[in-house]
Amino acid sequence: MGKTLIHKILEAHLVAGRMAPGQEIGIRIDQTLTQDATGTTAFLLFESMGVPRVRTDLSVSYVDHNMAGFGPENHNDHLYLQTVAAKSGVYHSRAGNGICHQVHLERFGKPGATLLGSDSHTPTGGGIGMVAIGAGGLDVAVAMAGGPFYLTCPKVLGVKLTGGLSDWVAAKDVILKLLSILSTKGNVGWAVEYFGPGVRTLSVPQRATVTNMGAELGVTTSLFGSDEQTRAFLVAQKRQKDYLPLQADADAEYDRVIEIDLSQLEPLAACPSSPDNVKTVREIAGTKVGQVAIGSCTNSSYTDLMMVAQVLKGRRVHPMVELGISPGSREVLNMLARNGALADLIAAGARILESGCGPCIGQGFSPADDVVSLRTFNRNFAGRTGTKGDRAYLVSPETAVAAALTGEITDPRDLSE
Repeated sequence: MGKTLIHKILEAHLVAGRMAPGQEIGIRIDQTLTQDATGTTAFLLFESMGVPRVRTDLSVSYVDHNMAGFGPENHNDHLYLQTVAAKSGVYHSRAGNGICHQVHLERFGKPGATLLGSDSHTPTGGGIGMVAIGAGGLDVAVAMAGGPFYLTCPKVLGVKLTGGLSDWVAAKDVILKLLSILSTKGNVGWAVEYFGPGVRTLSVPQRATVTNMGAELGVTTSLFGSDEQTRAFLVAQKRQKDYLPLQADADAEYDRVIEIDLSQLEPLAACPSSPDNVKTVREIAGTKVGQVAIGSCTNSSYTDLMMVAQVLKGRRVHPMVELGISPGSREVLNMLARNGALADLIAAGARILESGCGPCIGQGFSPADDVVSLRTFNRNFAGRTGTKGDRAYLVSPETAVAAALTGEITDPRDLSE
């Protein structure tokens, strides 16, 4: 029986236990990431272990969550994280550099490596061929100190992708479709691996959108193979030396297979207040919208924001809609500034927010009472926006920008141009 790619990578890093679904295994961790909301505790725990420097191949401390400086508390944490990183041999990404998952994908993600992060959306790294897992601060601290990470060897759900996405249908719609099938419950002990001819039609940013929201399924991690799309992304990032082709065996057997024909998908939305409350955009079209937020670690890539800028160029946001855009990284923001797209967004009436998590975690840009907020984020649990009784929908950037122009939920395929 052939091996899945997830089990291949886990086996290559195995230091304890037996590779059988349901069995506890210990694996070597190559890379770690922390963010400031969880990283302060993780580094305090790491310091308490008496290990002078990290023993991973690479560890990164990101500041992307609590960036508002209403008093000294957040900045105090940032200074601690910056200095402990310098002492411990850890890269430090300061506030404004961008969202940890987006920046890690750009700068450090490496096919075939293991990544442990103190943030639930660490599986974003699966878009570049990593086994990337979100964990608690103590687990990450132990990994930084060189200890193994223990987990239950997962069953593997194979998602076979065929066809290709139609115009105005997005990678976000792929994961929303899977959430509509599996829901957010009952998937613990599983991992998701995407395969099939449709995979090669998806870029790394698109794959990262899918693996990012795999966290909402409750699975251990999600993963794409590493192929020519991966190589093209790494070449663009001037990191071609990190490229490694990786695939499951041709005769790999999955514990369950779900097939999704990308060409049959249509724009979808997760309605209030759960990521698995999925309906087609056509079903809810016409619902008045008062706010649109584009960004988060799910949909803040250069590709996403360039599409938004091109749609908005020469147009104006609907007068009853406030549009906020959070670029995923300083690199993305720089590229938008250099090619003129940032000016197009500003001229259209968009508010440019800091490159960080911000609105996704209720840190600013909360919607008004009784206002529908369309968000390209990954979670819409009640009150997460910072507004009690909020009405938050999760959609693709394509659906979001359509609503920003029309003032109501609109299938982007119905735009006049």
